[in-house]
Amino acid sequence: MEQRCPHCGADLPAGASFCPFCARDIRSRKTPHIPIPLRKKVLCALLALAVVFAAGIGIVLSNRPQIYDAQGEVFYTDGGVTYQLVLAWAESPNVPASEIYMSQELGGDFTWPSRWFVNYQDSGANAWAEFEEKVGYVTTEIRLGELGACPMEASQPAHDDYSPTAAMVSFIHFICGTDTNQVVWSIHMKNGDIIRLRQDLVITATRTLDYRYQDYPMQTIEELEALMDEIEQEVSPDDTVNLYLPPVTYSEPLVLDQREYDLYGCTDGTGRTVFTQGIQLRYGSGAISFLRDLDLTGTGSEVGISAASRVWAERCNFTNLKTGMLIYGEGWGNLSECRLTDNQIGLHFNSTGQSVSDQDFENNRFEGNATAILLENVPTDVTMDFPGTVFTGNDIDIDNRCNQSLDLSGTTFDS
Repeated sequence: MEQRCPHCGADLPAGASFCPFCARDIRSRKTPHIPIPLRKKVLCALLALAVVFAAGIGIVLSNRPQIYDAQGEVFYTDGGVTYQLVLAWAESPNVPASEIYMSQELGGDFTWPSRWFVNYQDSGANAWAEFEEKVGYVTTEIRLGELGACPMEASQPAHDDYSPTAAMVSFIHFICGTDTNQVVWSIHMKNGDIIRLRQDLVITATRTLDYRYQDYPMQTIEELEALMDEIEQEVSPDDTVNLYLPPVTYSEPLVLDQREYDLYGCTDGTGRTVFTQGIQLRYGSGAISFLRDLDLTGTGSEVGISAASRVWAERCNFTNLKTGMLIYGEGWGNLSECRLTDNQIGLHFNSTGQSVSDQDFENNRFEGNATAILLENVPTDVTMDFPGTVFTGNDIDIDNRCNQSLDLSGTTFDS
């Protein structure tokens, strides 16, 4: 077969590999491939394996149990729902209480409740009923401050009627000294996750100062108020002030509008301390004024104790008053071992605050009152307990207008 040059078209001799006329190569040539060294192949394979291994580790890490650790608050998502886990006050269960400040007497023995709440992030509503099923167990521990001046221990967390809306409460017991300790909650979830919530407890040790009528003038309301003005200028608001009153009758009202006081009526046998125009508590702090061994009497139109603050009356007598004890505004009041006799109203709660000192009203006697107890508005839904209390000869024993929860199991009602 005749063969021609693909470049110049000249006739070529049989078997020619180049054209004798144009001297060009007439055979197609393949581009040679440079061989890949074995070492490079191994490196490429190792790199591919590393990529696959890293991807696998990422998947494992994304699904492994998680540890959360925060001050006061953690948002935790499980099953498509996000929860707010928070250490807070009972009256503000959605607001983190990361630091708690307490002033107590140096060397005193105290117990304070640390409260853990679980809420839905979106609505803020209590989510404990649902979240509880996801929890394995919960612990608390105390980490002492650098000074070690305030020894503490925490009780095992548990749901407690003391704060019924809280998921759990751990009671922190301590001997007071100035220091900053930390309570650490550890929530161990059934899926292996661990959630830690921290709360700083800043404790300030305070003094207790006694003022006795034998040493300071207190014979009249004017003298008593002048002494209080001096105390308010010279004494720290964190210190406890005890006023031991003389056996006199104060015929003008006593007003506490700057700070709390503990008032002690005379019990030395020389006579009683009597107020015929009542005691008014108007200060705004959360501290409690304790009123002990006082007689509050009237002509049927007076109020014995009116409190927009926290007050606790012990062994006091309330007689022939319009109202024996009136709690209003942000106040809370307690009665222990008191006698309330022949009043129009013995105890009247009409408070919109959120602070509860104690739920017990023990060993009181309500006798001959038109209404012994009127519950118009009571802060929170805490159960008010009346152990050892006696109701006798009242027209109405308890007018529970706000349907407050009551425990009357230890109460006596006589006709």
